[in-house]
Amino acid sequence: MRADLDQVWRVPAAVRAMAVSVFGLFVTLAAVLTAIDASVVGVLCFWAATLLVLWGVWRWFLSPYVALTDEHLVVQGVFLHRVEPYTSIRSATPGLYGMQIETDAPDSFMAWAVQKSKLSEWLDRTTGADELAAAIMTRARCLPPRSSC
Repeated sequence: MRADLDQVWRVPAAVRAMAVSVFGLFVTLAAVLTAIDASVVGVLCFWAATLLVLWGVWRWFLSPYVALTDEHLVVQGVFLHRVEPYTSIRSATPGLYGMQIETDAPDSFMAWAVQKSKLSEWLDRTTGADELAAAIMTRARCLPPRSSC
């Protein structure tokens, strides 16, 4: 399905770069501890922590995205992958913790990759999260059985 993604929103590049830098710091520290012949248990524990940081960086900062296709909204979250047809979407609201998507089903879900800061909300600034919400709602309103565009 990745080949037909029209538009993709991800965690901001600066945030992803910072997360990768933190992982790089952990690798460097683990390598230094290994090179200076620190205790074996300590080195193994630090390498285990480094692998845990790698997993966290990948899950929380590199893999989440929100994508729009011709017929579906695709959300890859930290622990969630969901493909939702536009016809079932009732609202998309950007917020501090992500894009809240309300559907026909009794459950709603959060698109974590795209967030709107409180500062932007207070200053009434338009952000990428607002643009995504507008794009989702435009597609949701323009598909049958709703009104024509």
